[in-house]
Amino acid sequence: MAPSVPAVRPTRRGLAVVAVTVGAFLLGATGGARSLNAVVVPALVALAASAVQLYRADPPTVERSVPEPGFAGERRRVTATVDSGVPCTVHENADPGIRAESLTATVGHGGRFTYDIGYRRRGEYTLGPADCIQTDSLGLFRRTVTSAESDPATALVYPDIYDLDTDLVRLVGTFVDDDRSSFDRLREYVPDDSMRDIHWRASAKRPDDDFLVAEYGSRGATDEVTVVGEAATDRESADAMAATVASVAAHLHDFGVTVAVRVPDGDCIAPPGSVEGLLELLARTDGGRVETDGQPEVHVVAENGTATVTLDDRDVAFEAGGETRGREVVA
Repeated sequence: MAPSVPAVRPTRRGLAVVAVTVGAFLLGATGGARSLNAVVVPALVALAASAVQLYRADPPTVERSVPEPGFAGERRRVTATVDSGVPCTVHENADPGIRAESLTATVGHGGRFTYDIGYRRRGEYTLGPADCIQTDSLGLFRRTVTSAESDPATALVYPDIYDLDTDLVRLVGTFVDDDRSSFDRLREYVPDDSMRDIHWRASAKRPDDDFLVAEYGSRGATDEVTVVGEAATDRESADAMAATVASVAAHLHDFGVTVAVRVPDGDCIAPPGSVEGLLELLARTDGGRVETDGQPEVHVVAENGTATVTLDDRDVAFEAGGETRGREVVA
């Protein structure tokens, strides 16, 4: 089926020119052909040329800057660059998972405009395509078209990350020997220290780039933990699973433990201090089941919007509450 041609309609100015032309034609019928030549013919030429120009014009192209990924509640600015053969007004579209402001701009034959978006909840969201109102150079006709898109820009919102409650800290502590009574001190990192000993959460709060090392009276022997996340197919369960996996991984990273994650949309290995790939995977994943070779060390299952963590045949419900760690984790 051939693509439909956008309807070309007269603007108010175009309607005014048509009215003047009709009036001049009626007057010219009684006043002579000279009146027709002076008013009617130029007006008809202008109307025809404007309609043809707009009919033959290609849809505008819109290229957008890709906003930096982030967490719910954060804001980003997007720059849109428009190329159009005729004057146009652009109205940008955005998925409902993000808030967008100042989406309409008049850019003439092309130009740039910016707008702000706010991240609302985990997921991957598309920016565009834009609805564009094009007019001819004289402003006599208009049409509404959808911008031509090549690779639409997307906004990526990471899952929320929370501190683990007491029960989960004790459960996950089997990997990190998380005995708070054995904590000794934090000190500056030196080249001979193991990356496993870096306290990533405390280091992220420092204004400089120096690391802090946590010293404990005893240490765990685990360097890598496998975390498998599964969820029902509803959005709330997938969100709960992603937030739980991210929170468990962040806690393990605090103690220098590498996390191997497997979720319905893929898998990745995230060493401490390198979490962007893990967060991108968890931002995109949906619900579903995961095939594993055996029982994972940490198993997260979410149903009805609530996640449960299973480890060593013990089940602990994940309670999301309090302030999120957010940017601190990727600092």
